[in-house]
Amino acid sequence: MIGRATVKALLARDEVRATVRRASDATYLRQLGAKVAVRDIDSPDALSELLPRCHTVVHLIGGVAQPDPDELFHANHGSVLRALEAAKHAGAERFVLLSVPGADPETTHPFLRAKGLAEEAVRASGMQHAIVRSTHAYGLGGLWFTSAVEGALSEPPFVVGPGDNDLAPVFVEDVASVIAAIDDAQAELAGTWGLEGPDVVTADGFARMLRGDGATPNHASGQAAAETLTRLLGVPFDAVTASFLALPSRADAPDAAGAFGVSRTPLIDGLRVTLEAAAAIDTG
Repeated sequence: MIGRATVKALLARDEVRATVRRASDATYLRQLGAKVAVRDIDSPDALSELLPRCHTVVHLIGGVAQPDPDELFHANHGSVLRALEAAKHAGAERFVLLSVPGADPETTHPFLRAKGLAEEAVRASGMQHAIVRSTHAYGLGGLWFTSAVEGALSEPPFVVGPGDNDLAPVFVEDVASVIAAIDDAQAELAGTWGLEGPDVVTADGFARMLRGDGATPNHASGQAAAETLTRLLGVPFDAVTASFLALPSRADAPDAAGAFGVSRTPLIDGLRVTLEAAAAIDTG
């Protein structure tokens, strides 16, 4: 979801080269005009072949939902190390890492620890860099948004976590606009920014927005939440993923939207655009 929106935003300014693991992901990006390589990037050499004359490397892969703890660490930390090495070898000038609030190399949460270690590596790389700690993004697709929608529309509605945790969901197009503006920035960059939507709601409040009624949700955390999400979405969830989704999601670094001149989309407007896009797909 974020990758597609980011490629589209970057293409409005310059050439884009993208690497994806699945051929099915390449078709849409090529239709947009990107140059796409389909491959697993298991070594810096494999990636550096794609990067000559590249100004900015944007790292978007990873995420909390991975098959096992080793893959979680590999996807969110190891992939960053390889991308950094390849970027430096290819002579790229700037590295953009999409991260999350709460990333911390000292935390016990496996996903947040991997992201925190990745951030440390970016800061120590010697490259120009921008780390963007984004709250949950919403748009067509995406793990958090899909989970939130399926939970809200179930009977009875279901919310991961206590329900009173604050969320500031950010529209996926705004995330992409910030990344594109970072790529475009003329000044040298070396910093960490936060990004959140302009509206703050509780998890229960967001479920009520999606449903359009006042139904009281059921709640669960940990393994119990993972089992419920697995049943609702038909794909495996583990307790690590469920525990991350149960956390508050608020920015914890200086505002990226303000720093890079991006206007944030109000939550109700972004949801309306998303629902209209979903309806257009359904009616084909």
